[in-house]
Amino acid sequence: MVSITEQFSTLQLQSLKAMQAYALASLNGVEKLTELNLQAAKTSVEEGVSNSVALFHSRDPKALADTASAQAKPATDKFGAYAKHVYQIANETAAELSRIAEKQMSEASQQMFATIDEISKGAPAGTEGIATFYKSAVSAANSAWDQVSKANKQVVELTEANVDRATGAAQQAAKRRTA
Repeated sequence: MVSITEQFSTLQLQSLKAMQAYALASLNGVEKLTELNLQAAKTSVEEGVSNSVALFHSRDPKALADTASAQAKPATDKFGAYAKHVYQIANETAAELSRIAEKQMSEASQQMFATIDEISKGAPAGTEGIATFYKSAVSAANSAWDQVSKANKQVVELTEANVDRATGAAQQAAKRRTA
């Protein structure tokens, strides 16, 4: 027979491990964003100098306008790609955090049911209704979590579709401006 203290200690240990997983997943997302931003900054400096040199070599106003116009389209496309990368990193990080939360909820729920069962065994006669009440409350909380999780996934899918449409619209608008 496992004591209630041991069961709650196990639950706390699981929570601590989940917090560690949350922190590591968040830091991984920050690391990816930092790498992306550093690469974007390096590329921006290199291309900025290259574009400036090309503008300085323009011999007349028409050549200058053509060079500037030719440089505008790739910049718009690159910004769209950058925004999409940022969104992907954020989405991957959110998915990992969601996966960790779902796992924690499942483990905590199982532990809670086991604890309620253990407490019920030593409870006085006539208190079975309380155990049933607690089990119902945990089941309702799990059901609510499942609904929130499903709604969150739908929001993410909708947001992805909107980001793709907005990126496409911005690229089309840039093409029309440079054409």
